[in-house]
Formats: sequence, C-alpha cells, structure tokens
Amino acid sequence: MRRVWAAVAAAVLLASCGGGTTSRSSVLGDLADDYIVLAYQRFHRNAVALEDALSALCASPSSGSLSDARNALSAVRNSWSRTQAVWVGPVMERRSWALVRWPVANDEIEQLIADRSIELDYERLSSRIGADQRGVGAVDYLLGAGEAALDALGDSRRCRYLEGVAMVIAEEAALLEADWGQSWEGGDAYREVFADDGRGDLDRVVNDMLFLLERITDLELGNALGAMGREAVPTAIDEGPAGAGVDDLHQRLIGLQTVLIGRADEPAGLSPLLGADLTARLAAQFDAAFDAVGVVSPPLRRAVADSPQTVIKARDAIKAVQITVATEVVSRLGVAIGFSDADGDSSG
Repeated sequence: MRRVWAAVAAAVLLASCGGGTTSRSSVLGDLADDYIVLAYQRFHRNAVALEDALSALCASPSSGSLSDARNALSAVRNSWSRTQAVWVGPVMERRSWALVRWPVANDEIEQLIADRSIELDYERLSSRIGADQRGVGAVDYLLGAGEAALDALGDSRRCRYLEGVAMVIAEEAALLEADWGQSWEGGDAYREVFADDGRGDLDRVVNDMLFLLERITDLELGNALGAMGREAVPTAIDEGPAGAGVDDLHQRLIGLQTVLIGRADEPAGLSPLLGADLTARLAAQFDAAFDAVGVVSPPLRRAVADSPQTVIKARDAIKAVQITVATEVVSRLGVAIGFSDADGDSSG
C-alpha cells in the first residue's frame, strides 16, 4: 500500500498546481521531459555499452567477457521494453522495432553466417536482411545459453555478425534519442511536437498502451496458455536462449505504470489528468500485477508448461489493469479508441 499512497499523493499534489487545472499539453510535456527523453537516452547508452561488450568478447573470448556481454544485452532489452508503453512518433515512423527487436529465425541467421559470399557489413545488416535476422534476438541467439558460444566465436564471421548487429541497434538508438531531444525531421525535437495538445498524441499513447496490454494478456500469455479458444502456442512468448520472458513482463509493466501514474522514483505520468481515486486504484492493480509476475519462475515458457496457475494469475492481474484503462482511463480522458500506430506489429 505504500506505493499506492505515494502515487495518490503525487497525483493530488500535481493536480492542485495551477488552481486545479492541468492542461494536457503540460502533462505530455512533463512526461516527455521527465521520462520519455530519458528513457531513449538510457536505451542509447545501453546499446553503446553492448557494442563495447561484444567487441571485448570477440577480442578476448572468455567466461567473463561472455557474462559481461549477456549482462549488456539484458540492459538493452530491458531499456527497450520500458519504452514500449510510449511507442509514438519517431519509433513508429522509423519502424525501429524491425531493427531493434523482432522474433528471429535462427536457421536464417546460420545461413547468412555460413554463406561466405555475403559481406556482413553495416549496410547489409541494417537494410538488406530481414527483421528476423537481426536485433537483440539475433544477439541473444548467437550468445547462446551456455559456454558453447565461446567455441562458436572462433568463427570470425559470427563475431562480425554480432558486432554488426549491435552497431545497427546502437545507431538506431542514437537516432531515436536525437529525434526526441534535438530535432525531428529537420524541425523541433519530437518532445515539442508531442507536447502539442492538438496533435492527438494523448489518444495515441492511451491506444498504444491498450494495444501493449492486449499483446501481453492475449497475444502472448493467452495464446501460450491456450486461453484464446485454440491450442496452446508456447512460441507466442519470445524469450530466446536467455529465457527473459518474465523480465520482459516486468519491464513493460514498469513502463506502463510510469506512463499512466508514475512510480516512487519516476514522474507522475498521466495521473494529474486522472485524479487521486483512479490513480490509487490503478496503483493497487499495478502492485498486484508486479506481485503476481514476481511469483512466476523463469523461463516463462517453462512456467506456462510446469506451473500454469502462476502464469494465469499474472495474466489475470495484468488484465485487470487493461480493463481499467479501457474503461475508466479512456472515459476520464475522452480518448478515441480504435487506432494504434503499433497495429500489425508482431515484435516483442
């Protein structure tokens, strides 16, 4: 309950500023300045650190450098997952997910590495291969789950592939950071565009959060559990050799909570527009969702098979947030439901 009342207090305090009238534009501007811009800066820093870690691994393969590379990959994946609640503007226009994270086809990655007539340079890896052959999923696959990756890295083409894919991720991260904080399409930074109340970004944010919640509860967990009226599809959960499905859930929930109502160490999100009562109930639901996800033992696919009740409880807790957003948040904000820039995106 401590997290609940901290969120309520923040909502009351911020809503009281300016005589109780808080403009949507100012809330979006604060959200951009205090969270979104910083989130893309964090993602960029982590992507550069991954480049460095992979270079060190390829220069001197060892258990230590392999562990460092896997930790750097986890940081990139986590920081990317936290941005997913606000996939509006540059990330959608650029279709960044096709460069950063898409479910990968392991056999196609192996074919590319094996075909020595193909140059594994930046230009090819950024624009001339499929989304299912690059991004954090490709790095995860090539780093593997055990020590076998060290022997495989004796093939210089595997290292070239790893380093090239990491460069693609880092370059995309740099562009997204610049788009939000410096200049977007030769004009103002997207932070300024986002804060323009007349452009519909509030509608886009709420729609995209709903789409993300539906992806988590139905397209991923629902399909993996066989709860969507058809056979269970474990591969609906994309977690790779690192088995990061539970961590992905946690990080995306952090992003959703921060954007909606803020967290103890993060800004207030949209809570100044929602009011104290709705903020408190959402905070309680997020607490329940974090608690339920915390009980699920990774990897997530194995948990679906071995302890489905824990996954069902996590899904139900997240679904409760989804319902509140779809009904009360939408009503309170007067949001038009029915479009999402992320529609059709099958990335994780």
